[in-house]
Amino acid sequence: MRKPLFALPLFLLGCASTGSYVRSDGTTLGRVVVYRNGVAYFERTAQVNDDVLKLSVPADKIDDFLKSLTVTDARTGERAPVDFPSGSGASGSGFTDMKIHLVGKGPHQVKLSYVTETPAWKPSYRVMLGKGGKVDVQAWAIVDNTFGEDWNNVKLGVGSSSALSFRFDLRSVRFVQRETLQSNDLFALAPPTGGSSYGQSPADRRVLGELTDGAIAANDALPTARSEEQKRAPASVSAPGKYRAAAPSKSLREPEPQVEMATGGMALGAGHGASAQGSDMSRMAQALKTSNRQVVIEGFADKSDKDKFAASLDRANKVRDQLVKNGVDPSQVVALGQGERAGRAGGVRLLEAPPAPPAQAVQPGATPTPVAAQSLDPIGTSHFESTTAMSVAKGSSAMVSILDTQTDGEVVYLFDAESPRGNAGFPFKAVRLKNPTDSVLESGPVTVFGEGRFIGEGLSEPIPAHSVAFVPFALDRQVVVECKDTAHDSISRILSVQRGVFSSEVQHTRRFTYELHNRLSDAATVYVRHTIADGYKLTRGTKDVPERIGAAHLFRVSVPAGGTTELVVEEATPVFKTVDLRSPGDMDQVRVYLSAGAVETPLKGAIEELIKMQQDLGNVEQRMLTTREQMQEYRTRMDELHGQVLSLRLVKTGSGLMRSLEKKLQDVSDKLSQSTLDLAALEEKAMLLRIHFQDGVAELSLQKKV
Repeated sequence: MRKPLFALPLFLLGCASTGSYVRSDGTTLGRVVVYRNGVAYFERTAQVNDDVLKLSVPADKIDDFLKSLTVTDARTGERAPVDFPSGSGASGSGFTDMKIHLVGKGPHQVKLSYVTETPAWKPSYRVMLGKGGKVDVQAWAIVDNTFGEDWNNVKLGVGSSSALSFRFDLRSVRFVQRETLQSNDLFALAPPTGGSSYGQSPADRRVLGELTDGAIAANDALPTARSEEQKRAPASVSAPGKYRAAAPSKSLREPEPQVEMATGGMALGAGHGASAQGSDMSRMAQALKTSNRQVVIEGFADKSDKDKFAASLDRANKVRDQLVKNGVDPSQVVALGQGERAGRAGGVRLLEAPPAPPAQAVQPGATPTPVAAQSLDPIGTSHFESTTAMSVAKGSSAMVSILDTQTDGEVVYLFDAESPRGNAGFPFKAVRLKNPTDSVLESGPVTVFGEGRFIGEGLSEPIPAHSVAFVPFALDRQVVVECKDTAHDSISRILSVQRGVFSSEVQHTRRFTYELHNRLSDAATVYVRHTIADGYKLTRGTKDVPERIGAAHLFRVSVPAGGTTELVVEEATPVFKTVDLRSPGDMDQVRVYLSAGAVETPLKGAIEELIKMQQDLGNVEQRMLTTREQMQEYRTRMDELHGQVLSLRLVKTGSGLMRSLEKKLQDVSDKLSQSTLDLAALEEKAMLLRIHFQDGVAELSLQKKV
């Protein structure tokens, strides 16, 4: 956008006259454009009567001249050659003499253009708040003339772009070192230097152990190792059930394999025989329970298997069951089928699971975690140039007006708890305005005025042409924001089911709730800044398409005067994990998934029957607990009554009361006997339900994906 500029002198630079200008009695400076990347473009004209134009160029700027200098004869349009002394070639004054040779007889009208180093210009903005959704915007460019000459009556411009600029030595004489070769010489070639790779693949994760089919079958045939806590605790549906051992395979008739597992820095030595195998599995389970880290069990198919994927998953689930039987939390072990892999026979491999990425939730009242500042590099092109000539004296600076217009704008609140200088409790008062020009408004300070007075100042990032920007300028604490976040998992797709263990795709959802309280007497518009974590997708936030600042979303919220409004933002990512029906938490996820009606009827019926059995078992166990408590109360009451009866036997006049107490004692004794019978019946019913549930879990399988 071109607009008339005018310059306001600011001050003289004490040591600005560096001699970094072109000296020639026959040239006139006509145009200067200063850029933000540390260079300026100059145009000069010259009237040359003979065929040579002499220039004196600062020696430290000669490389910039050789990179960018163009000389054009206005009459012929031809480019003119330039010569200069080789080597340093600078005179005692620090200048290098250059000669431009013109073709033909004079006079010649010559135009010179070049780019050389200069201080970058700085932007400064003023915003005057208005009414009716409008604001007045003024922009100024501060330009420094550090050259040793006045810029008299020149067309002055400022601009920025994504153009790159650098220094490069073109002045020095450069010789190339060439290799000396001799014929009939034999020599050896050295290999290239090796280097380390980067990035982590699944193979880089630490291998905790490997088991062959023979070792899996041997461990499966062993009795369940129960911890002391499991022995003392009453059996429940969440405890791992006993499974019938698989039929011995051909590998069991072969010499028993050696197994070596490393867990928590402890190597489990190779063992022989079933007892050694069981000891290894028991020690590994104990180490996993102590470390509380997650383990991935990869199953591999054998060449003889028909269904490669099902066979590999079955191997992984068998080892998972063995660890669960030995007391490992089902949620700690993930089973994956890898199918058939080259160079691998049937078996499993235990890997250390990769660490989960830390959550980046915003905690109410906590100091916000610093995030990388937005880049201030150019994001587009801007150009403002004067249409009339102006002057800037050497060694001085000028403030040049580049913009003065009205644009769309309003005062809003911006809640930013993510930026390094953000606030986790209060939103900033901000100006939301539109860049009305075809050029980028570069990053710079913004002073905000309203009703004829100063009300704040902020710092703007580059604003692309015709785009909207937010400039925070005050923190009045009239709007309060409370933040809280939660997370939950829900099954979105079941891939396969083996012995009650679901390989499923789980939707991990993070829910952020922002409660905005307005203490003003007027309604307030608040924009909430929220960045969606890597790998997550926005699933809930607002009906309108949110605005963006970099990678962050801006959600617009209207808060009534003296009122409260709630904004809920949900983001989700798919996670592949195993779900065990024997775990109460996992059973709840399956129940929610079934309520959506996404599972085929045969499988749905079988699972719903298991869920009902679990509910019935839970009710029975609750009744058992209540019965035990009643029995304890009966025993306590019987002890009290028995003591009172013994005391009354010593009192001659207490026969009537003693008979009443003896009757109560008999009633309580009868109730205790009946409760004992009821408890035995409940325990029998609970045992039948457990066995039925465990059998149903063991038989539950899905032959195809759902």
